[in-house]
Amino acid sequence: MKLGLFACAAVAGACAFAAAPATEKKIDDLLKRMTLEEKVGQLVQIGSGDFASGDVEKGPLDSRVANAVARGEAGLLISCCGIRKYNQLQKLAVEESRLGIPIMLGHDVIHGCRTVAPIPLGLSCAWDEELWRGLAETLAAEARTRGIDWTFAPMLDVSRDARWGRIAECAGQDPFLASRYAVAMVRGFQGDNPADGRHVAACLKHYVGYGACEGGRDYNTVELSDDTLRNVYLPPFEAGVRAGALSVMPAFHVMNGVPCSANPYLLRDTLRGRFGFEGLTVSDWGSIGELVPPRHGVYANLADAAAGALAAGMDVDMMSDAYRKHLAGKVKIGVVGAAALDEAVRHVLRVKFALGLFEHPYADEKLLGKLDLEKHAEQMRVAARKSVVLLKNEKRVLPLKKGARVVLMGELGDNPTEMLGTWQTWNVPGENATLLAGLKADGVDVVYAPCYTVTGAVDAAAVVAAATNADVVVATFGELCGPNVSMNGENTSRADVGLPGEQDKVVRALRAAGKPFVAVLFNGRPLAIPELAEACDALVEAWNPGSSGGWGVADVMTGVAEPTGRLTVDFPHKTGECPLYYNRLQTGRPWVEGNMWTTRYIDAPSPGKSLFPFGFGLAYVSFGYANEKVSVEGDKVVFTADVTNLGGRAGEEVVQVYVRDVVACVSRPRRELKGWRRLELAGGETKTARIEVPVSALGFWHAGRRVPGEGEFRAWIAPDSDRGRELSFTIGGNGK
Repeated sequence: MKLGLFACAAVAGACAFAAAPATEKKIDDLLKRMTLEEKVGQLVQIGSGDFASGDVEKGPLDSRVANAVARGEAGLLISCCGIRKYNQLQKLAVEESRLGIPIMLGHDVIHGCRTVAPIPLGLSCAWDEELWRGLAETLAAEARTRGIDWTFAPMLDVSRDARWGRIAECAGQDPFLASRYAVAMVRGFQGDNPADGRHVAACLKHYVGYGACEGGRDYNTVELSDDTLRNVYLPPFEAGVRAGALSVMPAFHVMNGVPCSANPYLLRDTLRGRFGFEGLTVSDWGSIGELVPPRHGVYANLADAAAGALAAGMDVDMMSDAYRKHLAGKVKIGVVGAAALDEAVRHVLRVKFALGLFEHPYADEKLLGKLDLEKHAEQMRVAARKSVVLLKNEKRVLPLKKGARVVLMGELGDNPTEMLGTWQTWNVPGENATLLAGLKADGVDVVYAPCYTVTGAVDAAAVVAAATNADVVVATFGELCGPNVSMNGENTSRADVGLPGEQDKVVRALRAAGKPFVAVLFNGRPLAIPELAEACDALVEAWNPGSSGGWGVADVMTGVAEPTGRLTVDFPHKTGECPLYYNRLQTGRPWVEGNMWTTRYIDAPSPGKSLFPFGFGLAYVSFGYANEKVSVEGDKVVFTADVTNLGGRAGEEVVQVYVRDVVACVSRPRRELKGWRRLELAGGETKTARIEVPVSALGFWHAGRRVPGEGEFRAWIAPDSDRGRELSFTIGGNGK
């Protein structure tokens, strides 16, 4: 790492990004020489039509963008202009603008670029930090081949509501797991040296609480107690900041009546004050413009919104024109202080120095040819394997037997575009591996009979006829995610999270056909599928598995790879149970079988049991747990258990540790994930899983202070959030 650019123990995760003294001196010198208009320009992010679509490498530069860059009126760009145009624009900034300050180009490289990984919700089910880090590093290298040096990822919204379309982009419902994901992704995107030309600046979004939007509707209002904010929604962001993230994107919504885009408590008191963040903050698309009537209505006009957002701690205005049109005027009349403006500019320049743009402003136009895209495709295949969650496997129908005649059904069985999921970028669909291609590659005797689509009418007779000559039917179900119809991702909230269209008719037809049938889900959210789960012999959650997804999913189904994924969200029985999450409070009347005076629905199964719980996932073998123990050793709690592979083939278990604070000053969750360990076990082998949890991790926030974890605790060393033998231990006094 080049300490001349900035100093941060990002590898150790010990501190937030901070510029080195030598860099600060360079920034001081620039600030002294900059005009008011040039300072404002560094806070303006613009884009244009040809940045976002079409063959971006062809045609002339957008003259509006080029002129703004040359005059120093736009220091940041959004979307993609292609590497050739990027270098042309960079030349205008470096060689024609008065001070030669380089531009920085940002884009949404969420889970793919040239090659595409599974959606983040799927990736989170791998429970594999090294996998996450490596994938982010690959995505960063591919992004640089498009001239991108800043990605608006990772998304760190904790989400407990399957109705929300953007749950596809997050790491699930648990703040501890999402925090580990945050650290891994930041380290991967930025590397040890973000200035090496193969990494990009990470951006933590959407800060904060976006996953708690009312009704699961995108852009909607959020009401959160400060305790819930601190204990559930802020931890992944703090982890990302302390891992060295260079930027943070506040969210669109209002939280407790105050828009996140102009919220000094979030941006100044918490992000910069408590977390020590020194990078840049950037508004989400046009969100400063949403502060005025008839939208949020906290400022009377765009000029006041510009002044208010900057004062609250928003450095960069993305695509609302508020800063470009009005900020200089507000500074001239003293509404915005010169020091506040300089502070925001300093944050932007720090990131540009950290990326090495002053030393090496131009992107390597030959970088794409230097990348091993075949290796990247294999990496995405492994990621798809590890993201698959086996939810049911009765009669051992999986892995598929050699020589079995398989009929593959459904639109999603051979549709390369539908493998990718939300935020499809510059991937080439024709190169994507579908499930049909994957099964064939693994030597399966498979016939493809589409029979039905996701949204169309179902001919039950055709489904039964297609199944007639099969030994096993593999039927695909789920949601569409392509460019024409998208059912998950941004602004795709669903009031009903059951199977779309008439897919339930397919389930009934296959049940009537009487053939063993494997259901494979391609989707971006947990679905309410009780009928499918009951009817099928095996159920495979594949998510949207990416450009190599068909190979990876087939590898698991054929036994080339073991199923090792574990859920990071609860699956509901019905949509009306949402939001649904394992780490809920007990209530004064927790559910008890047979007792009507406990919390429940009269028309749904018990709220004490999800269709599939957080942490759940099967393997092709079963695992036994024994000798579970917990001990307090100084400043850590040590959990151990002997785990045995009870099968005749190798398998991998994800051993999870959950804790409950029995008595505290406020009610605490029924269980909270505090650690996990992956164990690879040969058939019949036993290994001891040892998981250490810092005592400090047992504390929680209440009334604005950190309450230490003390007194009596319950604990479980378990394969998921509903199982395990109950243990107990004590920390310190009596917890009061």
